[in-house]
Amino acid sequence: MTSLSAQERSILAVLETTQAITVAEIATALEMTIHPMTVDRHCRALQRAGYVNRRPGGAYTLTCSGASVRQAAAD
Repeated sequence: MTSLSAQERSILAVLETTQAITVAEIATALEMTIHPMTVDRHCRALQRAGYVNRRPGGAYTLTCSGASVRQAAAD
């Protein structure tokens, strides 16, 4: 993944502040500005890129690579 969309950057920002969070919780944290189905699609893409991990039960966590990309996007 070469560049992140604004929605993907928002998802990484939410994940940066939590231990593990589900798609529905991410959508709620973003005040439903992104539909949960869209959040799910972005999370899967971020997982394929190695920026997030999906835990049993469907919760996502930020990887070290994801944290680095998030920090670079914030700068």
